[in-house]
Amino acid sequence: MKQPRILVIQDISASCRISMNVAVPILSCLENWVSILPTALLSTHTGKGFEEYTFLDLSTEIPAILNHWRSLGIKFDGIVIGYLGSVEQIKLMESIITQFTTEEALIVLDPVMGDHGKLYPGYTSEHVEAMRELCQFADVLIPNVTEACLLTETSYPEKPHTKEKVEPIIRKLTNKNKKSIVLSGVSGNEKQVGAAFVTKEISIVHYTFSEVYPGHFDGVGDLFTSVVAGFLFQEHSLKRANEVAVNYISRVVKRTIEEQIDPLYGIAFEKDLMYLMKELKKEASY
Repeated sequence: MKQPRILVIQDISASCRISMNVAVPILSCLENWVSILPTALLSTHTGKGFEEYTFLDLSTEIPAILNHWRSLGIKFDGIVIGYLGSVEQIKLMESIITQFTTEEALIVLDPVMGDHGKLYPGYTSEHVEAMRELCQFADVLIPNVTEACLLTETSYPEKPHTKEKVEPIIRKLTNKNKKSIVLSGVSGNEKQVGAAFVTKEISIVHYTFSEVYPGHFDGVGDLFTSVVAGFLFQEHSLKRANEVAVNYISRVVKRTIEEQIDPLYGIAFEKDLMYLMKELKKEASY
């Protein structure tokens, strides 16, 4: 197969292992040709532990970038969409998808909006409604449990996330969008965390879990989405992509803890990139 040309659309948190800073190396080591369209430039991420961070909205620069690309005839074989900082940016994605992709392009959307049952600061119901519209233009949706609840107007289920709790949410999401769905951050029980997924062709919900480690780790969702997308662009199955992503997250979280690395700036993901590269070479049809 030819090397897929991929566009990553999300923010740059300049000093952290998060968002664009993890998406580019992961997608690249999985043999994809990566281009970027940053939505914002931040000094750090916006999570707990950082205050007075800088934030530069790049919305005014995006049209100029797109005009230049249009003049060059650039088309992408796939797009990964992450953090979008405004309703206007969310609405802009539709035209990017329709104008800058090949006929067989795969669109992967991580509908970043919230976590732990709450919207992120600055997000409103208008953002949620715009994201629901954007979901119609994606092929694969990778929300966490909170985001899936927001998209389906469902109450957030407390942990553990049993089949009885999460599968109705997944069904609602598939009924609304007819897409392949990967639900991340599913806590099977006190000792397990992972993801549930369903393809648009087969309605059976599958699960992959790994060991839970104590602590909070910003950037896990960005890592997970990047691995899943990277394998899908290389024509691996959603089942295979999901399994490798869950196992990879477990490895890098464990390494971060064992090497006593402060997770404030993100997870130590780099030393296990070779694991992804080895997994990529295994049978793609698995």
